[in-house]
Amino acid sequence: MFSDMHISVMLATMAIFLAMVVILNTMLYKPLLKFIDERNSSIKNDENKVKENSQEMLGANDEVEKIHQSTKDEIYKIKQSAINQAKEEAQLAVQVKKEELERKMMGFYTELTMQKEELRQILSKNLPEYKQILENNIKKI
Repeated sequence: MFSDMHISVMLATMAIFLAMVVILNTMLYKPLLKFIDERNSSIKNDENKVKENSQEMLGANDEVEKIHQSTKDEIYKIKQSAINQAKEEAQLAVQVKKEELERKMMGFYTELTMQKEELRQILSKNLPEYKQILENNIKKI
């Protein structure tokens, strides 16, 4: 079976085979493996960037939530401040009105006391006349 083969043909075939392996390795396999490695590293870089971006987004979401909460707190403080100020103004207005009414009442009371005194003086002055009229009316009955 191998008797009709020549060593030179066999060596030539082996040399061609090795040359083809070297040529294919340098021209096809190495660039192909290099491309696959670059692609894998690019994918890993993209995955890392996505992870970083998602972490940044989570951090940004936390920051936005903190800002939102601090804004709510500020709004609540401003609202409470306005309510307290309005209450104080209302209490002041009520106090002013109360004092005004008390002054008017004291003036009315003073005037009433003066009128009472005047009426007493008039009645005291005219008491003998009223007594006389009363006695006359009693006699008639």
